[in-house]
Amino acid sequence: MKPTTIPYKSWYSSYLTFSFLLVASLMVLTGCGAPAYVTAPSQSSPSPTLTSTPSSMPEPSTPVKSPPITIALDYFGIRNTHWMSQVGGGTLTKIQLITVVSDEQGTLSVWPPQNVQNLTFDMDYFQVEALKDRMSPPVVFSGSATGTLAVYIAAYNISKGEVTKGQIDIISKWLGFPNFNKLKDAVQDKELVGYYWRTWSPSSDWGIGGNYEGDDGNLKVWLRIGDSQMPDPVQQPVFKPNVKIDGKLPTSVQARSAFVYNASDFTFTLTNNESFEFPIHWRLETTSNPGTKINYRIYPTEGKESVPANSTITVPAKYWFTTPGDYKWKYVAEYPKGNPVASWEGTLRVNP
Repeated sequence: MKPTTIPYKSWYSSYLTFSFLLVASLMVLTGCGAPAYVTAPSQSSPSPTLTSTPSSMPEPSTPVKSPPITIALDYFGIRNTHWMSQVGGGTLTKIQLITVVSDEQGTLSVWPPQNVQNLTFDMDYFQVEALKDRMSPPVVFSGSATGTLAVYIAAYNISKGEVTKGQIDIISKWLGFPNFNKLKDAVQDKELVGYYWRTWSPSSDWGIGGNYEGDDGNLKVWLRIGDSQMPDPVQQPVFKPNVKIDGKLPTSVQARSAFVYNASDFTFTLTNNESFEFPIHWRLETTSNPGTKINYRIYPTEGKESVPANSTITVPAKYWFTTPGDYKWKYVAEYPKGNPVASWEGTLRVNP
């Protein structure tokens, strides 16, 4: 699948603005509240009237400033890349990641910076990327924070995806801005895949010395915060799908004769407990040597099945055997191919 090419600088500014607004709107919709620097009063809201004299106003407190700190984003993973099955081809999707660090005075850093172009990741379902493979060390911020420290991370599908204009209209209505048409034109081929945000206060020492794992159900991130000494990163994490494989062995199986194959019917089931459809690889491990051609039809010992969301499918096959005995029989589910995620084992008896 050939991804759509999007000039980086032409949409970066609008893209960043949209990232801030979209994350803020999601926080409001989930009841988390929005950061103060992106909220805007309604155009019709009256100006507040002071009822106290300036001399009676309390003295503002001075925000506490952190020591120099470093934030490293070691890994991020995507459960559902929002790949569109109807476009065909492989399952890889081009993912753009953006990280914004801020404090009570405003934005401290944006990663990747504008001078770093085309920093995207070709990702499959349940894939985990190590940022140290693209930048070493994987630092997204170095400096000091005044007051509360906040980290926002958002992942976008920039290959294919549903148009996000409806989301922008919701944001526009909430903020009271009259027209976001230019922004809508800039992001029409980008789809939000997942987001993460977290804040640390001075009382929690701005998170210094900790490893943090965030998961919104689709985007998963692993980051750490340190000062003069950074905590060690976690080991390479694994993102496994929630799938199940179950077999059912036939009874009264007989070995073939010189004239009769005595082929037996076999079935196993694949269950996808995720909320989206994706292909599951499977293979059969056995100490037997089943035939592959039965009545001119081929029954393989490995394959791939696309299983709908929250559904189970049954895979049939026919095998025959030349030698009686007891055989180990094991079905293995994999995703991606070569990464076992579920299995089922049984013993098959082949009679003379």
